[in-house]
Amino acid sequence: MTHLNDITTDTNVSTRSKGSHLTIDDRVKISVLKELEYSNRMIAQYIGVAHGTIDREIKRGMVTKMSKQSNNGKVYCYYKEYYDPYTAQERCEKSRPNCGRTPIYQSSPEIINLLDDLMLGEFDFKDHDKFESLDSQKCSPYATLKIAESLVNDDVKLPASERPIYNWIDKGLLRTKNIDLLEKTRRTKAKHGRTPKREQPGKNISQRPKEVETHTTFGHWEIDTVQGKKSAEDPVILVLAERLTRYNLAFKITSKTPNAVSRVITKLKELTGDYFDEIFKTITPDNGSEFFEVANEVDQVYYADAYSPWQRGTNENNNRLLRRSITKGTSLQLFSEFDVGQANLRLNSYPRKILGGKSSLDRFEEEILKIIDPETLAV
Repeated sequence: MTHLNDITTDTNVSTRSKGSHLTIDDRVKISVLKELEYSNRMIAQYIGVAHGTIDREIKRGMVTKMSKQSNNGKVYCYYKEYYDPYTAQERCEKSRPNCGRTPIYQSSPEIINLLDDLMLGEFDFKDHDKFESLDSQKCSPYATLKIAESLVNDDVKLPASERPIYNWIDKGLLRTKNIDLLEKTRRTKAKHGRTPKREQPGKNISQRPKEVETHTTFGHWEIDTVQGKKSAEDPVILVLAERLTRYNLAFKITSKTPNAVSRVITKLKELTGDYFDEIFKTITPDNGSEFFEVANEVDQVYYADAYSPWQRGTNENNNRLLRRSITKGTSLQLFSEFDVGQANLRLNSYPRKILGGKSSLDRFEEEILKIIDPETLAV
């Protein structure tokens, strides 16, 4: 209990952390000081808060006390208003749950349903041409947020970043669970240790221009193959990933052989004509035998070190996204060239955080239009 002896007349402002609430001890002190007829400004200075805080606090804690007095057989009622610290504390505690801004997951259930539908692959994109290729595709919280921004009106409130969405999932506030997320960001940095020496058919990645490492210039590609079922008779997918835009090319080829790969490179040369060397400045394959002829087709080919997948990180990331549609262990004989093309289109249409929310397709088109006059492009 606070006594009068505990109250000093020191007019120095108390040290108080910003944003802290009044405590029951503060309120008892306010009550005593009011009894001593201190002004609200003096009380505020003593407690260490703005005088407006004391003004509001006095209003919150005001109660009316009635007293009766008899005189000549008549009863008179007298009313007195005063500040009661315990009433103020009780009223504060009751109102506290209503303080602050209402969270989006409470105020906008329709937005929460939209986010859930996108993350669970349940959203119907049939009326949204830009994202139609993502139909039935599960989206990460970041991609979900970027797609939602395109689907809702400007005045609709969305989370400022994907972090609140992860928090809501962790707290069990959404239908989406952690197990539904294709990958939660807990990636460990690759360890770039020593790698075994192996004879290569061309130049080593250490000879590759330094500008390629920075992901700042267009036209540098990584090449790889994606297998469904590990079988010599099963087709494979040849993929090329452009390092700046993360754009992916995917071709279903009959076998994992140098001839099959060379046919695709020849086809790309025919399609791009005189622009081939500007679009495909360098290509980085691994040491697979199917890429031994690439150096004969393209001038600037640099082979990665053996057992060093991090040297082709764009390939690795894109392959993981492609696996969402074409799962490992499934025979590629079950997928037509159209199926492979659709799976790759979904990959390229996916909003990416590393691209500022744009898709690989958006960024690739921007870079291509810097090289090729739009009027010369084939329809």
